[in-house]
Amino acid sequence: MRQFVLPGSWGGEPSCVITGRDARRLSGVLRLVPGDSFPALGPDGSPYTCSIVAASASSVTLRVDAAPAQPAGYLPDIRAGKTSDPLSRAGAPAAFRVRLPSITLAIGALQGSKLDDVVRAATEAGVATIIPLITARSVPAERIGGRMDRLRRIVAEALGQSGSPTPTMLREATSIAALCEAYPPVAGSRLGLFFHELPLAQASIHRYCTDVPEEIVACIGPEGGFDDDEIRALFTGGFVPAWLGPTVLRAETAAIFAVASLRIVCLERFSWSMIE
Repeated sequence: MRQFVLPGSWGGEPSCVITGRDARRLSGVLRLVPGDSFPALGPDGSPYTCSIVAASASSVTLRVDAAPAQPAGYLPDIRAGKTSDPLSRAGAPAAFRVRLPSITLAIGALQGSKLDDVVRAATEAGVATIIPLITARSVPAERIGGRMDRLRRIVAEALGQSGSPTPTMLREATSIAALCEAYPPVAGSRLGLFFHELPLAQASIHRYCTDVPEEIVACIGPEGGFDDDEIRALFTGGFVPAWLGPTVLRAETAAIFAVASLRIVCLERFSWSMIE
């Protein structure tokens, strides 16, 4: 664990009592004891520092103090008796301390554990918002509704394990029409992309991101992709098509491939070479 995610029930008090699985993890697995401190994120994504006041197998009492935002870099692993690597404390090289756009991933609701895997990986990769999409070929809305608590636990675990400074938020499942209304692309501010297996793209990802928008909304279809009506709705809503190459990817693979492509293109933009 590199940071702890405070429970949604915590209301900003100076202390927080942790019970259940999280308490067993802190005291039993990580072997943290009174006096140990570690970074944490509040339910709203604000940074805090937690210090253990009392600990048992079933309950851990934390003192919670506000903390400054995390610098770019890597948080050390939190474990009793483990000293952090100097490289972990050094932060990222200056060349990589660049502003990255906020990424919203809208992914067609997938079956079984596939959506779990996408949510976990996207959280680790620093995606700001994850939205399950209800489409013609996705899992029905009623089946996703019952999985939202589990998905939120996965987000919290992934934030803790990865140390991502981006407080990933999981939104309720929505339709493409509602997504287009809530996240309308705006030139120079919000870029809307949808990924399709056919080469519908009007430009490369590199070209789309040349002006580095403040936010990127990336839409990935479910297994079988978006149907024709959904593609028309995305075009009408201002989204533009992007392409990940001449192989057909599984939906869960495409989601992570898309996020990785967007992050690397934006992160390394200082070294771009534009060739006409």
